[in-house]
Amino acid sequence: MKRLISDMGLNSSQEYDRIYEERQKRGQDAHDMRRWGKLLRYFSHGDIIDLGCLDSGIVDLVKNRKDTTYTGIDIAELAIHTQKIKYKNYENVSFFPADLYETPFQDEAFDYVVLGEVIEHLDEPQKAITEAMRILRKDGTLALSTPLEEEKEIGAIDKDRHVWSFSKQDIIDLLSPYNEPKIQIIGSQYFPTYKYAWPTLIAFCKKNGI
Repeated sequence: MKRLISDMGLNSSQEYDRIYEERQKRGQDAHDMRRWGKLLRYFSHGDIIDLGCLDSGIVDLVKNRKDTTYTGIDIAELAIHTQKIKYKNYENVSFFPADLYETPFQDEAFDYVVLGEVIEHLDEPQKAITEAMRILRKDGTLALSTPLEEEKEIGAIDKDRHVWSFSKQDIIDLLSPYNEPKIQIIGSQYFPTYKYAWPTLIAFCKKNGI
């Protein structure tokens, strides 16, 4: 993986609260909605956690499923507070402000862990993956997504908030200690007229007995 920038302090709770409020005004993004659906490819029911959820639409895709609980965590405290109010009528949905590197959950607490468009923002992406695998049950699945090879045009996607660029091999290397991942690459179905035309890498890694 290639470092794009030094962390300029933009990956903060205050910045993501600001982004959350902006996104609430303009509505959900078509590419994000498509990606959220693909991240759930191997999820049917059980306990799912959305790491770095912010305004993730995954909660809407699972909130009505039987035998399913959804947990979302993020450092953006205002966003988490607002999400709690929004979904207060769903007993199987909960949100917590928390650090991705040290979540407040026991080992093997979840059947499915999502890291959607998160690791490129983190100074230590491997540390977040290690934590995700800690709270994932044996034979559970980690699903992550990240822009593919952003180093080709640094700053084209999210200005100065993306710290790392990942290739397909980078993701394989990060996940292979746990199992051989399955990789999928998606682009904007509206290219070139749709504003977001960057390819997205989606990886699924089923946790083995290690």
